[in-house]
Formats: sequence, C-alpha cells, structure tokens
Amino acid sequence: MAYKCGDEFCGCRLLQRCGSGSYGEVWLAEDAVGTRVALKILFHHNDYSDRELKGLRNYKDCNHPNLLKIRYVEISGERICYTMDAADDLNHGAGDYLPDTLANRLNRSGRLDGNELTAMLNGLLDGLEELHKKGLVHRDIKPDNILWVNGRATLADAGLIANNGANSLCGTPGFLSPDVLAGKPAEASDDFYALGKVIYCALTGLDVSEYPGLPPEMTISVDAELNRILRVCCSKTVTSSAEIRKILAEKKGKPLPGINLRRLRFPLTAVLFFLLIVVLSCTVCYFIWKPEKIEKTENKIVIPPVKLDPEAQKMMDQMEEAEREAPKELQRMALSVFQRMGFFSDQGKHLPDLLNYKILTSEQINLLIWNSSQNPRLVPITGLPPKTKKSLSPVEIQLFNILMFAGHFKPKNVQQRQDYWRSRSGSPEQILKEMLTADILMQAVAVDFIIRSKVNRILAENKLTAQEKKELGELVKLREYLLYPSSYQMEYLARLFQQDE
Repeated sequence: MAYKCGDEFCGCRLLQRCGSGSYGEVWLAEDAVGTRVALKILFHHNDYSDRELKGLRNYKDCNHPNLLKIRYVEISGERICYTMDAADDLNHGAGDYLPDTLANRLNRSGRLDGNELTAMLNGLLDGLEELHKKGLVHRDIKPDNILWVNGRATLADAGLIANNGANSLCGTPGFLSPDVLAGKPAEASDDFYALGKVIYCALTGLDVSEYPGLPPEMTISVDAELNRILRVCCSKTVTSSAEIRKILAEKKGKPLPGINLRRLRFPLTAVLFFLLIVVLSCTVCYFIWKPEKIEKTENKIVIPPVKLDPEAQKMMDQMEEAEREAPKELQRMALSVFQRMGFFSDQGKHLPDLLNYKILTSEQINLLIWNSSQNPRLVPITGLPPKTKKSLSPVEIQLFNILMFAGHFKPKNVQQRQDYWRSRSGSPEQILKEMLTADILMQAVAVDFIIRSKVNRILAENKLTAQEKKELGELVKLREYLLYPSSYQMEYLARLFQQDE
C-alpha cells in the first residue's frame, strides 16, 4: 500500500516520508496536539514484523534519556504502527526535514570533531549501560541508528533488541563482530564492537568498509583517547561502559601504548613515524652543530656537514632503504602471482576480462555472500541485492571473515584506467603485459579478479581447504598493499627493525 502526506495512523497525520524499505516506512508525523513524532509503519504477518514486535516487547521497560522513547504501538489488520520521539531537524526548519542522525551529520560535515564525538560517546555509553543492565543487547548499532533528540545523542531502532545470549545472525555487515559472524550468541561485547566501528566512521569520515584504513590528511591532533577506544573496542572484549569511560577519563597527553612496528600498515602511521624521525634528527643536529661553527668565506657561508648520531643515521638509512626497495619487492610479488596464474602466457586472453571487470563494494560482497542463493555469488549487480532469509554455512562464514573489509576501490578511478588501456594500440598480449607491469591500480584489479574467481568456485563447491584459505588471505593482503603501497613500505621497514633486535 502506498502512503501519502495527510494520511492518518496511530492518531497522527503523516507529514514527510523519512525512509522506506521492503517491509515498511518511517514518516515524520504530527499527533493530535501538534507534537512532531517519528511514525514507523510495518506490514504485519511476516518474520520481519514478528521480530520487530519481539524487539519492542523486550524494549518496553527501558526508559532512559539516551534511548529513543517508544510512545505508542498499534496492531491493526495487516499493519503495525508505532510512534517515537522525532530526531531534531538538521536543516533547522529551512527546507525539508532532515533527521539529525550520525549518518546525516557525516554526510554533511565529513567527520565529527573530538569534542562532538566525545559528547556523543558519553551519551551512548549511558544508554547502553541501561540496556545491558536489563539483560538486553541492541545488535544493530550503526550511524543510521544514532539520533540527536533535543540535542542529546540517542540510540534508536528497537527492532533487533534481544535478550543477552540471543543466538541468531542479524545486524548490519561491517558492524558485526567476528564472534557473531562465527555463529556465537550475541553479548554486550558485540554492541561495543559495533560502537568501536561507529567511532571509526565518526573519527575518520570513512565508510565502515574502509576499516582500519585512515585518510591521509588525518594528523596527530586527532584525540588519542578516541583512537585508543576504537582500537580497544575492535580488538578486545569490552563488556561494560565503565571500561570505555576509564579511557575517556585519562588526562590528555598521556603517552600511548608502545607502537608495534609489525602492525604499522597505513599512510598516516608512515607520515607520523617519519615526522618523529625528523624531529629526533633535528634535535640531535642542534646539539652537534652550533651556529658558531658557521664559517664565512668571502661572500659565501660555509656550513660544515651535519653528523648524526650512529643510531639516528642507521634509522635514516633504513627508512631510505624501505622507501627505495619496498615498491620493487611489492611489484615482484604481484608479477609472481600473475605469472603463476598464466596471465603472461595466454596470448592476452584475460585482457577483456580485466578491461570490462566491474568492481563490487564491500557491502555488496558481504550481502551477496550473506543473502544470495545463486551460484556464482559474487557477480556485478546494480545497487544492493535483496535480503533473503538464509543461514550462513561454515564455508560462507569463513569467506565472510576474509572478505568483509574488501571495499577499497574507487570504481570511477578503475573505469578511467580501463578506458585508458582500452584505447592503447597493440596486441592483447602486449597491452596486458604492459598494463600489469606498469599500472599498480590495474594490478590490484587483476588480483581482485583472481580473488573473486576463487571465491565463486569455493561457493559453488561449498568447500574451502586450509591451503585455499591461506592463499585467499595472502591475495587479499596483496590487494591492500597495491591499493595502499605505503602500508607495505611500513611492513618492509618493520622487518628491517626486527632484524636489528
């Protein structure tokens, strides 16, 4: 049934549609006394509506300013309607109503500043504490479900709320913890894992599919405590709000935990590490070389060569070696894979495949594995696949874990490179060899092509060997290195430091 402005449900008049999906719609509405509310209308008598009702029953006794208030629930015929507090208007009345959600804030401003994010986090921790105190877990914490109501950060969407220990795979790809993906019962720690991913999105402005990458423009000014909370939530088992509040309460400027060089993988880390070395080197130079050592020869100033401390010089040499040798080694790794797959001995047979290859986003890959019942699963699609009810097989769960953060490509950039190589003249064999030798982005595309081919075969056979799992992991890592070469440079540098230990 199509709803329109002016229709009345739950004693409220519909004002503006805010969102819609396969099972219902959310509207901005106005009640009998003129109060604006959010009104959700669902189709009744299906698994989704039954689960929504169960979530509402679990949630009915929760009453906290940082948990969205459910005002009224009505079940009538084929519909379930319920009203909630409406989110603030991001447009402040200037134009159409735009719900003040974290997703909309990030779309508008890119990312939150440290103070704004800390205030939001404190509110959500209060709400989660109340929820967990009643033995409940939210199971769908994400930017779309974080609203500001009367200026207060509020956790919304009661549809998936369940008792602690609920054993069902549901939620949003990218925010699901590894334990949930492995089929374990949902616990409070899974909510905090999702909260860590929310902090990542708010702190970096990136989509969750980019985790754990960082934008190159991020600097050391980013709040250290928020960075630590993000890492703790996504790498440890946080079971209470108190654990996160403890980190927030620590004084600014407290030294961060020691850096594990083996895990330095991203451009920001490389920049910060380089700046640290520069500062140390300048400090050493200041004490070794004094201004009075400058000699004047006629009209020229002669400055003695700078002598670095042996350890500082060794460190600088290692950084220069990593900058010089890491790209060469990375290219050797990629070319070895292409040689092994026969790309250079098939008369250019794979050139059309790569020039017409369609990139899938991380969300598309996750949902194709999760929801589709077709083989092969990973095929180009328009938009997102429809959701269907199915349980993940053990093979699909393993693939989900390997590929869940696979959305690093920018399709527009790939298309530009494909157009360029399509315009080149020469035999398919020559063009393919030149492309896979000279174009690092198309190398990443070729690796993605290999990954998808292997995954489709594994899904069709529903069998994943230990060797195939290892090979897929290595290919996914190689694709990441090709997309972010500086991350491999840091891996290379870490190995040099490790040799010195």
